[in-house]
Amino acid sequence: MFYVFREIASDKLIVKVERAKGELRLFEGLYQDEILVPFPASLIKDENEKKAVLTYLACGDACGYMDVAIKTMLGGISSRLSEISIKPRIKNPLKLRMFDALKEDRNDYQHEALVVRLKDGSSFVVDLAGPQFGYHLPVMSYDNYIKTMVRDKSSPTKQPFGYQRAEMVKGCSTKLYLAPRYSSNTDIRIFTEQLYRIVNDCLESWQSRKMPLTAMLKLKEKEYLEYQKDLLATVKQVLLDGRSRIETFSNGVPKSPSRIPVPPKTKERTFEEHKAELLRSALANGHAVWDLSGLKF
Repeated sequence: MFYVFREIASDKLIVKVERAKGELRLFEGLYQDEILVPFPASLIKDENEKKAVLTYLACGDACGYMDVAIKTMLGGISSRLSEISIKPRIKNPLKLRMFDALKEDRNDYQHEALVVRLKDGSSFVVDLAGPQFGYHLPVMSYDNYIKTMVRDKSSPTKQPFGYQRAEMVKGCSTKLYLAPRYSSNTDIRIFTEQLYRIVNDCLESWQSRKMPLTAMLKLKEKEYLEYQKDLLATVKQVLLDGRSRIETFSNGVPKSPSRIPVPPKTKERTFEEHKAELLRSALANGHAVWDLSGLKF
């Protein structure tokens, strides 16, 4: 499901892909008025490479946008969910490298994943963004994950479940505007958030019509795969419909808005309240912004 979400809610404007010197080099273009950008399917060679590009620098998205799906599916067998942040070991034959305005991104990023403690006391790691490093097994025992994925002498940092979700909300609360730039996803997250809500509504509806996600885990493989296929097709369609509505909506709002001052957040302010304050502040100061009041789902 995460791959479907990432492909439709693509947030990196990749305009060129090169394979050289043991690297898969992704070149990021100059953003203009994009709300959501197309995934560069024509530039990708095979399925594993596609998954690697879809998950590149998207571990926070895996934790923050798939939180409801994972919690719902594992609710019947888990006793606790949490998150970890590690320095990952690279396994890919081709190391992914992003070039931003022809400048290589040399940051040594942390990598996040979810930890599931089962009711029998055993612990597993759910890492949906592992393909970027060459790991295509989304679930591993905790001990095996640490041994396999974490670099030598590197200890994971523990975080509470929901930490990356909070980062996603904070990202769109402070980036309610677009402007020509060389930077990727944060400016587009306000619209990705709408797609996240669409997915969660879809999951709730699908379960009421078909089967609870927890019950799917008890099915035999053939039957499970049939339900999985139906679920993914349903999620994909509602995401495509949602993206189409967002793009239609964008045609009626000002293009190339100016950057606006961001008012300080109060401790208890909700996402909707903060969004409304940003709009009021921007309009009062004569700035053109993406007025989201006409975007309904």
